[in-house]
Amino acid sequence: MEKALFLAAFFFAYTIQAVTGFAGNIFAMPVGTHLLGLHSSVAVLNAMGFFACGLLAVMNIKHVHWRELAKIVLTMLPFVLVGIWLDSVLPLDVLLKIYGLIILLVGAKNLVSKRQRFLPEWALWIVLALAGLIQGMFVSGGALLVIYTVQKLQDRQQFRATLSMVWAVLNFIYAGIAVQQGYFTPDVVQVVLMCIPAAVLATLVGNRLQRHLSQERFLKLTYVLLLCIGLVLLVTS
Repeated sequence: MEKALFLAAFFFAYTIQAVTGFAGNIFAMPVGTHLLGLHSSVAVLNAMGFFACGLLAVMNIKHVHWRELAKIVLTMLPFVLVGIWLDSVLPLDVLLKIYGLIILLVGAKNLVSKRQRFLPEWALWIVLALAGLIQGMFVSGGALLVIYTVQKLQDRQQFRATLSMVWAVLNFIYAGIAVQQGYFTPDVVQVVLMCIPAAVLATLVGNRLQRHLSQERFLKLTYVLLLCIGLVLLVTS
């Protein structure tokens, strides 16, 4: 029963992931942690994040902005490593709540604002570095990365495809770490195999649904999801 419930939550979360290019793991993780346990859930979602995001990126490969992809990955990775180290030496629960509150406020502010406000270039570099740091500490840097990418890639197809490729790269690295740490137990492998058809279906459904969204509605959905991510972080941290 636990695996079936997780599969349903996974399908819902990854359909959203396919529509927007982000938010899949942040919505699936609380359910997975409760039903499968923390380490098993992380291992499953890292593997499926690589598979599903990679699939979506390949399906939309012509829309990937390769220069921004390289900039994002090369900037984030060193800070991801720093964040992983900080997570092992510091108590970070309070910081996670503050981060959740900031993301909630950013989502709410952009929803009520009548026009999009742009950050200066130097601030965007800071946002990108912080996205890597938060990703390393909490595996939740996607919300900050979205703030960066919304400004840099204003075409929704480029936004989705490029973010999907970023998550494919990062989840591949995390999955490799999980293998080394021995978290891919037979039970985890079984859940991964169960999730593969659901991931393919969710990707196809989400990829189709996003075609019906205008750029304006896509942006609004993005900010609604940021608001939801902030709430999830506040409630689960």
